[in-house]
Amino acid sequence: MGILLLLPFLVSGYWICLNHPRIALSFHKYEGQLLYLLVAREGIRCFMIATSASLALGLLSYVSFAVPDYAGSFHVSLDYLSLIENWLFSHQLVTEQNSDIGAFLVQAAALCLVVPKLWTSFEVWRLKRSYNLKTRAELDTQLLSVFVAGNPCLDLLMTSIRHPKNKYLFSMNDRKVYVGSVIEIGKAAEAQGVDQHFLLIPFLSGYRDKDTMQIEMTTDYARSGEGAIMLSQENIVSAMLWKEEIWEAFKAIQKDKKPKARLKDTLPERS
Repeated sequence: MGILLLLPFLVSGYWICLNHPRIALSFHKYEGQLLYLLVAREGIRCFMIATSASLALGLLSYVSFAVPDYAGSFHVSLDYLSLIENWLFSHQLVTEQNSDIGAFLVQAAALCLVVPKLWTSFEVWRLKRSYNLKTRAELDTQLLSVFVAGNPCLDLLMTSIRHPKNKYLFSMNDRKVYVGSVIEIGKAAEAQGVDQHFLLIPFLSGYRDKDTMQIEMTTDYARSGEGAIMLSQENIVSAMLWKEEIWEAFKAIQKDKKPKARLKDTLPERS
């Protein structure tokens, strides 16, 4: 009997952690005892709501009425809990004295599996109404913006998603550089957060010279017709807003500079 109550308790808490629009964003951070406590906390909330609903439905057991028919009338009772009590007693799961309590708890355990779906749906509706949004995708983007406020890298990626006309320069730890617009970042899961990978619509790409660290662009994606590319967030060394006019002015300055004389050219010729 205890297992019948424990399983819905844990399953409902785990469901909330995976699907609640706010909790799911930080679920991957919990490990060990903190994870158990988080699931248990949400399971307790679901079970308390289910218990209240079970108590309200239990009042139906006292409702009965007569329905007239051609032969007179017949008695109708909404006491469905007695059927559960008889089933539990016949399978020796409860005694005759506590069969009513057993039926109440079984109903609460069953409702505990329904509460998470209703709860998460209500939270999505409430948050969309609060932020004046229409779709779940818009809500996810809005919540991500709040969630990444303390992470500069994620904040910049989300800014790029919200302003697709702007382009950003990303310098990677292998000295490659990419210029483009971010269209998507990873979704939070139970084992990882949103700080894993991101999709970029590239505009230009190149590399940094190993000696001078100056940028050399080698690929123009506007001409090559390449699609989105996936990059790892942990490989980002630096990122900044890309301004094409500044880049063009910089290229013009570099082009006008005279190349430095090499050392061997400055040595006197041998006689």
